[in-house]
Amino acid sequence: MGDRRSWSPARVAAPSLLLAASLLVGCSDGDDDGEAGYVVRQSSVGEIPGARLEFAGTVTALDDGCLMLDRGDGTMPWIVWPPGAAPGGGGGVVVDAETYLPGDPIRGTGTLAVLADLPGGAHDDTYFGRQGKRCDADSAGVAVLDSIAPAG
Repeated sequence: MGDRRSWSPARVAAPSLLLAASLLVGCSDGDDDGEAGYVVRQSSVGEIPGARLEFAGTVTALDDGCLMLDRGDGTMPWIVWPPGAAPGGGGGVVVDAETYLPGDPIRGTGTLAVLADLPGGAHDDTYFGRQGKRCDADSAGVAVLDSIAPAG
């Protein structure tokens, strides 16, 4: 009767896993858009124009994972991280081999901006606009960090 292969869980599971993995890959556009860990960064210092100032505050994670800078004055802008920043463990961010976690006090330099000031910030389908809208940066504002260091 021809080539009858025996049934095995591995023969059924392998194609199912491949299909599931393909579907998950399809959920990502393949670029590092900051959605994993909510880490959005400048590509170069000064990419986002504005008067530079010194920052101090505490990294704060909202319930939805957005990382904000609690400045201690009633404002809590969304953070755009310095170039080279990457998602770290525990919901933190790694910059120059230093990990910044929610609750960490920081200091740094950069500029304050509104979402529309960022390249493409007024559009939901751009690098800054997509994540900024998700993190309510159009009303919270944006702390664009050129540099960061632990406070203290």
